[in-house]
Amino acid sequence: MNRLIEEARNVVFDVGQVLLSFEPEKILPIMLTEEEQKVLKVPPLFETKMWAELDRGVITDEEEAHYAARLAGDESLWPAVLRVTRGFQEYMDVLPAAGLIPLLKAQGKGVYILSNYNDVTFTRTKERFPDVFRDVDGMIVSGFEHLLKPDPAIYRLLLDRYGLKAEECVFIDDRDVNIEAARAVGMKGIVYTGPEALG
Repeated sequence: MNRLIEEARNVVFDVGQVLLSFEPEKILPIMLTEEEQKVLKVPPLFETKMWAELDRGVITDEEEAHYAARLAGDESLWPAVLRVTRGFQEYMDVLPAAGLIPLLKAQGKGVYILSNYNDVTFTRTKERFPDVFRDVDGMIVSGFEHLLKPDPAIYRLLLDRYGLKAEECVFIDDRDVNIEAARAVGMKGIVYTGPEALG
């Protein structure tokens, strides 16, 4: 096990591409027709300022769908975008890092979630993968809090809400910028590039 995890009192996980797979380039061919795929691509469906605002919980998924379809060049396809936005969790898989959670709990460590995730879709994801979230001690999800990583405020919210000391926490996320932000508030950080990062 990674030394930072061994030494930490609390381990904080991101969700997408850490605990659960989130690979739009694989999801879209399954969820869209061939005609829809000709227009709708990963950007702009998942990589726009409006997707971020959806994760922040300040717009609806319908608003995001209209925007992404318009940006793609065919606003009439917004129902297809909405279908993806509301249903992508059905095509996610559990990643090896999730298997660490019961082991960490058995060692007496606290386990927490800190994730950028739309509130509605996160609720569906929890329902689809109850075993992944069952033993978690606390969760900070952007869509419920109206804050996004890497804003330092969302990390401080995690620490304050659950009475955690930053220096006793290690954060695991697949994006460098989010790990840098965690370190800036005093947490340790591991950039998740695959199971070997936690070994």
